Amino acid sequence: MNEQLQQSFDRLEGTRRQVLGHLEGHDRGALNRPRADGGWSALQVLHHVIAAELGTLRYVSRKMQGGTSLPRAGLASRLRLLGLQAAMVSPLRFKAPAVVAEVPEEIDPVELRARWNEVRTGWKTLLEAFPEEILDRLVFRHALVGLMGLPDTLAFMQSHLEHHRRQVGRALGSG
Repeated sequence: MNEQLQQSFDRLEGTRRQVLGHLEGHDRGALNRPRADGGWSALQVLHHVIAAELGTLRYVSRKMQGGTSLPRAGLASRLRLLGLQAAMVSPLRFKAPAVVAEVPEEIDPVELRARWNEVRTGWKTLLEAFPEEILDRLVFRHALVGLMGLPDTLAFMQSHLEHHRRQVGRALGSG
């Protein structure tokens, strides 16, 4: 795997371990309890994160088949990433895109962990096989900001997970 991709993946995995650590010591009821203000439960938040990661994985898997015919990423991709990162740390709230906004009322935490493991295994496999010659190509279209290269896509995923890590903490009354 490319060193930059490996570092991004390792960072994502570290954050995922932190998020899953927030769940320790809470029973299934607490993990599934919606916030008093009507927000998602901790497991609903993570269901959304996993759906977003899976959808991104599927999109990148399809796009990478275009090889060197894909347009090159550049400054515009980086600016899109910076815009998304700024939005995620701002106090503004955004609706999740419809494709990842549907969450079940009750979620089994064991099944959620297993599903996230599968998605992350899929990401690891994709990153190991990702051709070096298209590392600078646009391989992901974010619903709000448009096309991004793979390094910026992984950085977006990191920001997305960190944003929702805070949300999980609030749902569990620890942040």
